[in-house]
Formats: sequence, structure tokens, C-alpha cells
Amino acid sequence: MKKLVLTLAVALFAICSASANNYVANDAAIDALVENSVEMVMTAEADMAPAAPAAAYVSAGKDPVVAAVLAWVLGWPGVHRYYLGTAPWMVLPYFLTGGGFGVVYVVDAVLITIDALENRINPAYINNERIFMWADLI
Repeated sequence: MKKLVLTLAVALFAICSASANNYVANDAAIDALVENSVEMVMTAEADMAPAAPAAAYVSAGKDPVVAAVLAWVLGWPGVHRYYLGTAPWMVLPYFLTGGGFGVVYVVDAVLITIDALENRINPAYINNERIFMWADLI
């Protein structure tokens, strides 16, 4: 909670102190940067390094589509968390609060669905013992 209050205070200070009057554009310096820049052109897709397959991001053999469906259909009692490998006791806080009063349930479902559209599950969700399993990602 202290981190949140400190972050909000710093953000508020930055917003209040930012003003266009504090900044001056040095046209000569910008022109010099453009003159000294190097243009890079890719000739073909073969020049690009191959991307890692999306399936490599899926952890512990869990199906992202199953996780997304469980998150939407049975997410309020935390069944999706049990599927992703969280300890069985984690279902209790979800069940008692109705999925964090609907907020945690919806955030979980949306983030898992976004990952499922890319055919992956974020490794941070696997065996996560925290109520807000996505807190480290924000």
C-alpha cells in the first residue's frame, strides 16, 4: 500500500510540474542528429531472426483455451486457478468473495483470454500462490 501511495504521489507531482514552457527545442541539434543518422533497410524476411514458437511460452502442459474457458465460466470460485496449479486452498478466498467481488475474476479472465488468443499461458500464472496473480505484471 505504501508503494501505491508513493507511486501516486510521484505521478501527481510529475503531472503538476510538467509544462510545455519548461522545454525548448534546439533545431540545430535535431538537424545534426538527422544528418548523422544511418538508415537501416531490411531486404527480406530471411534477414530476420526466427521468432520463438508460441507453444514454447505455454508452461507445464496447460492448455490456454481450457484456462480461458474455465476463467470465464467457473472463474468466480477460482477453478481456473486450481487448473493452473495453484494450491487448492486458493479456491477458498475466491469462493468466499465471489472472485474478489467480481474484480479479480474479471481481470484474471481478461488476461488469461489475451494470452489464450496468442496460444500461450504466462508462466507467472502457473503455480502462483497470490490472490492477485497478475500483480507482478502491472
